[in-house]
Amino acid sequence: MTGRRSVLKGMAGAVPTSLIGASTQFVNAAIPEAVGRDYFAELGLKPFINAAGAYSTYGGARMRPEVVQTMRFAATQKVRVRELHDAVGVRIAELVGSEAAMVTSGATASIVLGTAACMTRGDEARMRQLPDTTGIRNEVIIQKKHRNTYDRALIVPGAKLVEVQTEEDVHRAAGDRTAMMFFLLPTQRGDDIPAARYREIAAELGIPTFCDAATTTPPGTNVVEGAQAGFDLICYSGGKGLRGPYSAGLLIGRRDLVSFARRHGAPNDLSIGRGMKVSIEEYIGMLVALQTSLGISEVDDLAFKQGRFDRIIEAIHDLPGVEASTFVSGSHAREMYLDINWDTNEIDLTREDFVQALRDNDPSIEIRLFAFSGGRIHLSATVMADGEDVIVGEAIRRILHAHS
Repeated sequence: MTGRRSVLKGMAGAVPTSLIGASTQFVNAAIPEAVGRDYFAELGLKPFINAAGAYSTYGGARMRPEVVQTMRFAATQKVRVRELHDAVGVRIAELVGSEAAMVTSGATASIVLGTAACMTRGDEARMRQLPDTTGIRNEVIIQKKHRNTYDRALIVPGAKLVEVQTEEDVHRAAGDRTAMMFFLLPTQRGDDIPAARYREIAAELGIPTFCDAATTTPPGTNVVEGAQAGFDLICYSGGKGLRGPYSAGLLIGRRDLVSFARRHGAPNDLSIGRGMKVSIEEYIGMLVALQTSLGISEVDDLAFKQGRFDRIIEAIHDLPGVEASTFVSGSHAREMYLDINWDTNEIDLTREDFVQALRDNDPSIEIRLFAFSGGRIHLSATVMADGEDVIVGEAIRRILHAHS
């Protein structure tokens, strides 16, 4: 079978040098100066104000300035990816107090690679065999209340999910085919078996545990707490609460399992995660994002967000029937939100129409209705840029006043 590189080498040799030179001149002449250029406008796209939060559909969080600066630096240099992978992993492990760590292309990729690691345990032949799991332990025990959209990542390397609700269920499910016990943190539906007890059972049975803690930041110190909680592997999203690169994440835990996970990922050929690449910029950007997050006081971070929300509250506080107040979520990710509610006898506007009115605003503003709070309006300040809080407050006042 002819290798891809051989084919490309042959093609390169067949291209006349005169055409190569002409092509280079043409490309250089066709690309305008980038300074001051609005690429989104050229594509017919209009930026929006994200007051909803760091959701993937909205491009994640706004990267911290330190992260952007670091990634710009990395874009001008070349280092060997494997060496960078190892060096960054060692530094992250030191920061969070774990045996090992690695940067991945996101929390979902962390789940894929971590699951594959637990299934194959470093066996080269079995690693290359995935997702065919013939002769490979491929069962992942998961609590029924922990089933979620993202657990599809568990089946990518070929795992079969076995649902449990009680400790007795776990003991019945565990066997020679069991590769891993999965835990979701947090879950709105609670746990039938608490995390500490779940880990104890896994240890008694000799089964590795994996915790999906993708959405448990801010604060950044939660990564340290999670890394030291006792799970064999734990993962985090890099482009949300940590405000790192959008397409980056963390996998932290046991040295042997992280090492196996690394062999399942890029740039290793014939691995299940070959396409889950992490760029040089993302490696170093993720490290700086974590370092920066760990250095920020949670009190200072919440005070900063409170200041932004105060400006929105000031814009609407005198509207009849309108109530606005801030709260900090009680889940593992301690995020601040602004809750806005109004008396429909005073303001004739549904929540759904309010969301659409903000979306139709110029500039467009995105917020979310939260099903778990009965469809109330909650705003996030995490992704808003300086000055956008004032724009949001003015838009909300104008829309509510128009329907009063």
